[in-house]
Parts: sequence; C-alpha cells; structure tokens
Amino acid sequence: MLNIIQILISAILIVVVLLQVKGSGFGAALGGMSGGGAYRTKRGLERTLFQATILLVVVFIGISFLSVLDQK
Repeated sequence: MLNIIQILISAILIVVVLLQVKGSGFGAALGGMSGGGAYRTKRGLERTLFQATILLVVVFIGISFLSVLDQK
C-alpha cells in the first residue's frame, strides 16, 4: 500500500515541478538563470507551486522511511 502511495506522490511531484519549469523557460529547467539574474519574489500560483513542491518532497521522504521500516 505504501508503495502505491509513493508512486502517486512521485507522479504528482513530477507534474508540479514541470509546471514550475514551464513558466521559467527551457534554460532555467537546465539550471540556468532566466530573467537576467535578478532575484524576484514568488507570487500567486508560482508561490503555491513552490510550497506544494516542498510539501510533496517532505511527504515523499516520510513515506519512503515508513516503507523501509515496514519491510523490516
């Protein structure tokens, strides 16, 4: 059961990350800076996606640990 949840969370995480990169351009997806290198504040949907990414990563790591402990 934990493996299925882990797969679902990883798929959702991939979609959220791709949605973030879509707005930044292909160069930013490869690690480059877009927008001239100036820092700008995340707002609206961009901020929500960023926070969702952090939350999904934390949940994914937690379920991974539970999955490992469950197998022992």
